[in-house]
Amino acid sequence: MDFKNILLHLDHSSGCQNRLEIAFGMAKSYDAQITGLFVVPDYVVPSYVEAQISVDLITDVTEKAIARAGDTLSGYQKLADEYGVKMKAQVMEGQVIPILREHTKYADLLMLGQDQPEDPDNASYGLADALLFEGACPCIVVPHSGKLSTPGKRVLLTWNASRESARAMREAMPLLQRAETVVVLSSEPDDSDSDTARGHPHAEALAHYLESHGIESVSSGIADVDTSASDGIIGQAAEMNADLIVMGAYGHARLREIILGGVTRDMLKRAQVPLFLAH
Repeated sequence: MDFKNILLHLDHSSGCQNRLEIAFGMAKSYDAQITGLFVVPDYVVPSYVEAQISVDLITDVTEKAIARAGDTLSGYQKLADEYGVKMKAQVMEGQVIPILREHTKYADLLMLGQDQPEDPDNASYGLADALLFEGACPCIVVPHSGKLSTPGKRVLLTWNASRESARAMREAMPLLQRAETVVVLSSEPDDSDSDTARGHPHAEALAHYLESHGIESVSSGIADVDTSASDGIIGQAAEMNADLIVMGAYGHARLREIILGGVTRDMLKRAQVPLFLAH
């Protein structure tokens, strides 16, 4: 199945330009339509200051935020029209995660931004973490800086025989089938999840599976055991000039990942090319 419906999260941030360009490029490639959502959050007033803040003030702040979002959205819509892609964008008021979660039920792909702590207008913090678990479709997380090209020509597929990496591979099949180059970076499986992982197939069986879908892949072998998984992925992506990294997200229990860190969280912070993620 091709990506025909792309859900795009929008905000005022400087990094949103990269997100728009990637979404526009993919919409052109797949003849897809884009649903752009700019969510203005509800303003929750702590109980200890309710008496000092009037309803009129909250209403005024909200109305100004909605008006500013509308102005920004008009600019984004103009860019889409100039690019020649179909984008229906709207401003919504509420909480961003529940709104995006509901809309993922009617999308083939969710496009999010990378967190950008130094930009106060960046509204991407925590979205990928939450929506990988709560959303109904895979997502692409787009870096907030750097010169990016439309993903899909040179794809790095990460593989550790986990359920998550297998799902990411299948969800990314439309991209993999169109790619000029697919490089597979394997790592040893985490056999704490399943005894069957101990005997999992590496390059040969995976290459055979990909070939059955018309995908010719190149195996880069197993990542160096003396290198962290994130460093290995980033190094391989740089070496092949990848424009997309496909990986399964959160192979460990989420709480463990949050407390101890993990490859997914590290890649969300460090990746310099778009990440295709599925859990």
